[in-house]
Amino acid sequence: MVLFFVISLVAAYSSRNIIFEQRTAANQYTSTVSLEAANAGLEWALGLLNGSRIDDSCVPASSSSSASFRQRYLSVDPTSGIISVSAAVRDGPQWPSCWHNGATNEWVCHCPGSGGGSIATTPTDPFAPSFRVRFIQLDEAATISPAPATRPGIVAIEVNGCTSWDSACLDFQPYKKDWCRGTVCAQLALASGVKSPPEAAITARGTIDFGGAAVTAANAEVGAHGFAVVAGGTVNPTGMTLLGPPPSTGIVVPNDPGLADPLFTPERMFAATFGVWPSTYVEQPGAVKVDCSATCDSTTVRNAVDANPGRVLVLQGNVLLNGGSSIGTATDPVVLMTTGNFGFSSSTDVYGLVYSRAATWATSGSGNIYGAMVAEGAIGGSGSFTVGYSKDILDRARWSTGSFVMVPGSWKDFP
Repeated sequence: MVLFFVISLVAAYSSRNIIFEQRTAANQYTSTVSLEAANAGLEWALGLLNGSRIDDSCVPASSSSSASFRQRYLSVDPTSGIISVSAAVRDGPQWPSCWHNGATNEWVCHCPGSGGGSIATTPTDPFAPSFRVRFIQLDEAATISPAPATRPGIVAIEVNGCTSWDSACLDFQPYKKDWCRGTVCAQLALASGVKSPPEAAITARGTIDFGGAAVTAANAEVGAHGFAVVAGGTVNPTGMTLLGPPPSTGIVVPNDPGLADPLFTPERMFAATFGVWPSTYVEQPGAVKVDCSATCDSTTVRNAVDANPGRVLVLQGNVLLNGGSSIGTATDPVVLMTTGNFGFSSSTDVYGLVYSRAATWATSGSGNIYGAMVAEGAIGGSGSFTVGYSKDILDRARWSTGSFVMVPGSWKDFP
């Protein structure tokens, strides 16, 4: 009897350890799932911020009436770059949400518009890892008082991850329940599509010679320097119309010491304009590569712009615009970087920055560029076009185009 009693005690103690280990393993599993779901939501939101237009199910949409993820949830001041967030995006019900369908091994998502709405299908399985995303203005996200001054191009993101589809768990409020909830937050910054906008209507690292063509370069910005043309080499003004702030004419700066410096290579010219090296720029998540090996026309460029608001276009080859509606608008300008020539076969309006990496940019045709044009090499050709410098358009391009990236050191998964 004594031996049986001792064996019973040993068995009971062993069972207790097994039960304890089972509980700790289950807690570890559910907490890991919830945290991984939150991390998935953070990466998912960051990817969509650098994506194209989407519908309410968060999948790519072909209609130009559909907004991008960036347009749905963030509002950028075009002059200061300050990102603001509406109350519906911060406090609900405009929260993007997803749950994982184990049967099909895919995420089912909902990206509500300003009216909110609910997800089309919800899981029947009580165990369905889920996440919900919200954005917060930087000054409102601060945990110190007084809040720091809001910085341009930065917004806070917070993601709740849960082991089940449960609004009480997913919503951003104090929560107590059997299910685990993991929360991650970070700051996201816009890596601008044009870090340092030019100060002249036409800028070239090399020479500028239109061969007497009727090219107009205008910089009539009140309070600006009035630079119409700036070049690292010589400038042939024959046939050119130069306009500056009334009543003066546009200023021409040939042989600019900075542009003419032998150490100022084409790659450095690129980095001075865009803030990164060419290889990095074309691989950024917010860049759209367009194959222009067969020469892109207006329709190709316009379709790429319309489908990808806020993203920069890398036009790989030559571009010859052949009319139609404008490329970009004064309130929603574009950043076009082409590896070849950029010209016109029929008059077309372009709003934004046009940058060419051609050794000699051979212009052609007649059209209008409102913003600025920059050549990494020389500019020649016979185009009789007009370039009207606009600081407002360039500022809008600076603060509304580019890629969102995570700010180093801002990520955390603890309260």
